[in-house]
Amino acid sequence: MTDETSPDLYEADVPEEEPDDVLILLDRLEELVGVSRRMPFGNRVIIEEDEFLGLVDQIRAAVPREIRHAQRVVEERSDIITGAQQEAAKILDHARTQAEYIISEQGVMNEARQRGEEYLRQVEMEQRRSIGQIDEYALQQIGRVEEAIQDGLNLVMDALREASSNLEQAKRHVGK
Repeated sequence: MTDETSPDLYEADVPEEEPDDVLILLDRLEELVGVSRRMPFGNRVIIEEDEFLGLVDQIRAAVPREIRHAQRVVEERSDIITGAQQEAAKILDHARTQAEYIISEQGVMNEARQRGEEYLRQVEMEQRRSIGQIDEYALQQIGRVEEAIQDGLNLVMDALREASSNLEQAKRHVGK
């Protein structure tokens, strides 16, 4: 049903590789609606079914990639936390070793213990701050993915409702 004034978006604009970005695919779906032939007497358009369904399939394929990306971010966060914990344990072991080596009298021992505990508190505070920043970043990324998925689903649902309405309207006109 493509007329000569509206380009075939699905065939002309699809690069060799299918886009991974859900937002790009949603933009292409919106563009498909924008360049489609308008129905007289209303704000309805005629959309090539193959083009529309092709874009919907690409969106379906891209959404799991976005989710896998978010999962990688969470895994990276976990690796960073594990690394920070290991580093803290190394620092603590080193501080304890140094404290035992330096201690020879009770006063020196108390001084070393206090310094070691202070150093440990500082490391633990730094670790908590790092973990908090990592958590915040991961939550932001997951929120963005959720937003993109929701936007995509809303756009697809709106397009499906409109296509269904157009189909019903066309059926009524054919029946007359």
